[in-house]
Amino acid sequence: MDVLIPHQANLRIVEAIAKRLRAQGARDDMVVADDIRYSGNTSSASIPIALDHMRAAGTVSTGDVVLAVGFGAGLSYAGQVIICP
Repeated sequence: MDVLIPHQANLRIVEAIAKRLRAQGARDDMVVADDIRYSGNTSSASIPIALDHMRAAGTVSTGDVVLAVGFGAGLSYAGQVIICP
């Protein structure tokens, strides 16, 4: 996995997820979205907004393997692996 784009609800949560994944064997150079610093919590739109900003900044490229993970109120969550277009 080249890129992790979790729901941008809270920077502390994003950093904890990345740390835990790296501890479990994810690449040390895995790029992690931190768009919450700039856009805030934009709810369900946070993943595509973060991906768009990362593409524009050049931190994610065509062909990169991306794990997108979203979560919501209660115990709802979903994830999907995509190849960046």
